[in-house]
Amino acid sequence: MRITLKQLAVFDAVARIGQVAKAAEHLNLSAPATSMALAELEKQLNSRLFERLGNKLHLNAQGSLLLPLASDLLHRVAQIEAAFSSQDGELVGQLNVSASSTIGNYLLAKAAVAFCQQHQESHVELDISNTQAVIQAVAECRSELGFIEGHCADRRIAVEPWHRDKLLVFCHPAHPFANKRVSPAEVTGFPWVLREEGSGTREHFVNAANALAMQPKVKFCFNTPEAIKLAVKQGAGLGVLSELTVEKELSRKELALVTVEGLALERSFYLITHKSRHPTPLGQAFIGFCQNFFNITP
Repeated sequence: MRITLKQLAVFDAVARIGQVAKAAEHLNLSAPATSMALAELEKQLNSRLFERLGNKLHLNAQGSLLLPLASDLLHRVAQIEAAFSSQDGELVGQLNVSASSTIGNYLLAKAAVAFCQQHQESHVELDISNTQAVIQAVAECRSELGFIEGHCADRRIAVEPWHRDKLLVFCHPAHPFANKRVSPAEVTGFPWVLREEGSGTREHFVNAANALAMQPKVKFCFNTPEAIKLAVKQGAGLGVLSELTVEKELSRKELALVTVEGLALERSFYLITHKSRHPTPLGQAFIGFCQNFFNITP
């Protein structure tokens, strides 16, 4: 059996993109050459690696088994190339990172810029989505590092606490609960404006609220903090977001805090990686940089 790096690179690209033609463009190969390399790989492994659904290719069980192994090997080859092309041990290459909305927009975006300014031969490609999408990106080896706000039950993923955060309940300044301490019973029945399904912020809040039998009534849901804050400013209901996202509006008195007795809203942010994938020097350096940048204690 002679599996080539070209075959693995084609497999990796098709797995990430889902289409042979687009994978060929990404690899600067012709579509026939890309199809042939993939067919040769499946022949050598005596296994189909994809199933076609509509106009996209999706990994089957055998493909899902191969992907982390192939991605790890390709990363190791990239490390070898970078080690012999860099000067004085300078970090070189691209690091793919996925982060859920709050972490990505309010923490990692500025950390990625600062990291690349310090290591000018490196690039951090940051994809910002919700927690479930980040877990999927790491599980499929599209991202080496993931930073999430919610729970991860995927057995392929290693999870470790990374940072601390607190959610805040807020409302329009003219709301009867503005700047008040209220009981869970008083809040029951009031409309809420929350993040979308799959969001770690929503998951943590709903679990905490249900523990107090609040049963929050979701009136609106949006996938960005800005949309939620705007809706609450319009009087659509109570909102809940990370304190990182509402600091400015609270200081300007555009929003008002609501303290709900017994509602546990402190939470952890988590760093996730694929268990079958070895960390790259670039990934390890970025984790260490973020710890110093945000003054995170182990």
